[in-house]
Amino acid sequence: MNLKDLKYFSSLSKHKNFSKAAEECFVTQPTLSNQINKLEKELGLILFERTNRKVSITEEGKLILEAVQKTLENVSEIKKLAHRFKEPLMGKLTLGAIHTLSPYLLPIILLPLKEAYPELDLILVEASTSELIEDLKGGKIDAALLATPIRSEKSLKELKLFKEPFWLAHPTNHKIYNVDNITVKHLQKLDLLLLPEEHCLSDQVKSVCGLKNLETEGPMQWLHAGSLETILQFVAMGQGSTLVPALAAYEGRINTQGMMVRKLDIDQAYRNISISFRKDYSKESDLKVLSKFIQDNLPNIVEPI
Repeated sequence: MNLKDLKYFSSLSKHKNFSKAAEECFVTQPTLSNQINKLEKELGLILFERTNRKVSITEEGKLILEAVQKTLENVSEIKKLAHRFKEPLMGKLTLGAIHTLSPYLLPIILLPLKEAYPELDLILVEASTSELIEDLKGGKIDAALLATPIRSEKSLKELKLFKEPFWLAHPTNHKIYNVDNITVKHLQKLDLLLLPEEHCLSDQVKSVCGLKNLETEGPMQWLHAGSLETILQFVAMGQGSTLVPALAAYEGRINTQGMMVRKLDIDQAYRNISISFRKDYSKESDLKVLSKFIQDNLPNIVEPI
């Protein structure tokens, strides 16, 4: 018994005529007749009563017809579901993002993403880089927005998204206010407040801005703030300066009295944002669509890669 046999049976039940049923099923009349005979032998039942004038379904056939129709409906639904999931960004997608990116990038893209792909069930997870990498490898999340290259992780791969520059946040009454072009030399003279080492942003700032030898002891080293927002509050109080990703300052998000945010005159002062995922992830094509969508909806303060 196969699906074709069930379709032949259903069609003959509807038309009660071998010629019409064969035409509907795109087969010859002998082929359809042979398959119906074969089905009856397999079930050990007479499904149709045949005379020279008419074909009628038996009582046993009527009961079996109900099950056949349900089966064919289920098969049709399966095909519809399969077709739906061939469309990009449909169904569940668990996406991780680092702390210093999630609150700034996701509000920009979430509403337009929902409008463009209403069938996408997006679940967001915010964590540190190391935690997200472990979640990726363990299959807890499908992809992660990271700012750290994953070349050492052989089971993962990445799609590059954009370059995000670092900007300087300093008190409004700081003497650097009078400096037009801020360079590495200027940064090295500041009391910079950075996040704890478990945040990749700190290492990135020190590396790309030439601050690898930043003093581990100084007037502000007592401060161990756990979030960028907390550090910015201290900057506004005149307790130091810090470097922030450009998206954190987009459209006046950093609008704290007593503090200002400025661009740097340092070519290498940026971080690369990528979307990382397992090499065996079955929906890589979806992530490519998502990557392109993110790039198309970025503000001009960052540079798509």
